[in-house]
Amino acid sequence: MSRVCVFIDGSNLYFALKRNNKMTRVDYYQFSLALAGDRRKLVRTYYYNAVFDATHFSDKAKSQQSFFDSLDRTPYLELRLGRIIQNREGHRMEKGVDVRMAADMVYYAARDFYDVAIVVTEDQDFSPAMGLVKELGKHVELAVFPDAQSREMIRTADKILNLDEVVNSHAAHVFPPSQNTEDKAHADEEMAFGV
Repeated sequence: MSRVCVFIDGSNLYFALKRNNKMTRVDYYQFSLALAGDRRKLVRTYYYNAVFDATHFSDKAKSQQSFFDSLDRTPYLELRLGRIIQNREGHRMEKGVDVRMAADMVYYAARDFYDVAIVVTEDQDFSPAMGLVKELGKHVELAVFPDAQSREMIRTADKILNLDEVVNSHAAHVFPPSQNTEDKAHADEEMAFGV
């Protein structure tokens, strides 16, 4: 049975879901199980995002922390955080997220932690890391929506997982029904992403 690790570029997935008119409140454990499939073993999910600095963005940081706390309760999920900074022009930027995700993909491949990496991102910057993972003898599957399949990413991945098909066929598990505490976490998630 192949061992699978799922690497999720959190903000990238969030905006891809919104763009494709999908719910954005996701059960990341069920989502990862759906990506791995019944015939493979999910080892761990790594979820990457950036945190607002509480001194400059206190409201967003507080709401975002509530969302991250809900992720901490997700089985077999490790939360990996970079930071959000504001550049001179006043634009917010993530720092340390892509590098950490790329480094983890290669590190865990080199440590033989998994057989298959499922990478959930549309960011072409991950192509070199995906190539290194393949050179280490691992398989790389890219999970993206059909409207965001770049030629470079398709060329680098061993296999493409159609996110539209995955979330539609597992919607009842991936998008859980509303409950008050989950609605609060979802509202916090919306605020955390600046929506």
